Amino acid sequence: MNRRNFLSLGLGAVAAASLAPTALSAIDFRETKPKAWTATKVDEAMTELFGTATTSESKVKLKAPDIAENGAVIPITVSSKLAGSKVAIFQDANPEATVAVFSVPKGGIIDYSFRIKLAKTGKVTAVVESDGKLYSASKEVKVTIGGCGG
Repeated sequence: MNRRNFLSLGLGAVAAASLAPTALSAIDFRETKPKAWTATKVDEAMTELFGTATTSESKVKLKAPDIAENGAVIPITVSSKLAGSKVAIFQDANPEATVAVFSVPKGGIIDYSFRIKLAKTGKVTAVVESDGKLYSASKEVKVTIGGCGG
């Protein structure tokens, strides 16, 4: 393929992508639910965000290490087969309990992987809102100081 054909195909694809309708939207939960971000207890943060702290411990998978040698980069994965509308992550080791909140688009798949910080050993809780009900999973993550693993 010569250079002109390659460039014209590439520019055509970019133009088509820019004209395609998008269905993505984002809610700034820090602006709409500011007290959820300043709450120091997980139950308070959940109540601010969802209106209740009552959850069913089922239908949500939370993957996190048992021991984290570096509290600054703890890998977390949250997944669920629920048709959820919101996913939130909470922890009880830092001054603010809320870690992250995601809006799930209609028909979206809940399978999020990211890294969080924990100042010390604590419990991480993932909550999925689906059809007005809350489902959760929790896991204790031990943070070792100095990376000694014990």
